[in-house]
Amino acid sequence: MSQLTGTGVRVVASIDELGPAEWERLAGRAPVFYRYDFLRSVETSPLSRPSAAHYLVTEDASGRLAAAMVLYLQETVDPFATGGDGRPERMLTGHVWHCYDTVVLSAAPLAPAVVTAFCDAMHALADELGAGPRGLVNVAWGGPLAAALTAAGLPAQETTPRYRLTVPPGGLTREAHLATVGRSSRRTLGRYWRRALRAGVRVRFDEGRRVLDDEVLELCRATADKHAPGYYPPVELSALIDRLGPACRLLRVELDGVLLAVSICLLDEGRAHFWAGGCRYPAELNWSPQYVLFAAELEAGLASGRPVVEFGRRNDEFKRRYGLAPVRLGRFVSGGAR
Repeated sequence: MSQLTGTGVRVVASIDELGPAEWERLAGRAPVFYRYDFLRSVETSPLSRPSAAHYLVTEDASGRLAAAMVLYLQETVDPFATGGDGRPERMLTGHVWHCYDTVVLSAAPLAPAVVTAFCDAMHALADELGAGPRGLVNVAWGGPLAAALTAAGLPAQETTPRYRLTVPPGGLTREAHLATVGRSSRRTLGRYWRRALRAGVRVRFDEGRRVLDDEVLELCRATADKHAPGYYPPVELSALIDRLGPACRLLRVELDGVLLAVSICLLDEGRAHFWAGGCRYPAELNWSPQYVLFAAELEAGLASGRPVVEFGRRNDEFKRRYGLAPVRLGRFVSGGAR
């Protein structure tokens, strides 16, 4: 059941109460992380546990959704923040760590007053739930939402950037993009790609739920565990891939029936998000699965027709070297009750 916070903002405990049609109308062209199917999956099968979803919403005079802020009550550590003692804290934050593009949904241009109202409601809810830290993470640094959150009194801290490639009008090929990077980097990628093809590598890009298997889940888990143990729990990640249907594709790099690299691609109207994945590095190879995977991501992302291709976080030096632009991100989180 929903409850009224006294700030003009309702708190809804499940997206089921709002319904897919009304939520999708509000979400519009929002990032894939705010689509109904994504939120329904991470609410019912959380990627980080324990986790309880809370949707702060406002409505217009006709009772239709006007704006929304998505939050999760968690016992967790922010894997992208700097400092801290590494111990889990009870916090109320949004979006999930796995979203690198946190927004506040609004049917009209987002007004600072709406953000302030949501922040007031968030503080009240956090106090009621006994949460310490509360706020939004992975917000575009220097953008209007960042400014509104700062104006609402939330301290700002820059965190780990994400990387993207903006496609010029008229499109772009992989070769044309690689022509803009350093000669040595371009030659290395080309050499590894040719060696992989001569070795008989197979690259597949298909709907996720059609080509998902335990190898994919294990490779994602093992790769993420190097930075944040438990970041991609296999059962919950499988549920998400299945729930997203055509909005999720898997890019698989295989040799002699063995999965060497995989990338999970999430699709929305404006972007192809190469969001998660991993690689194996057999000692006998004279080429790098990471380089081959990146070349295949470029090819598939540009062929998708989206104006932006996203390549996620971490591995900064490699991504900068291959011409991807950093998007600075920040966390806007206060430490406790007011």
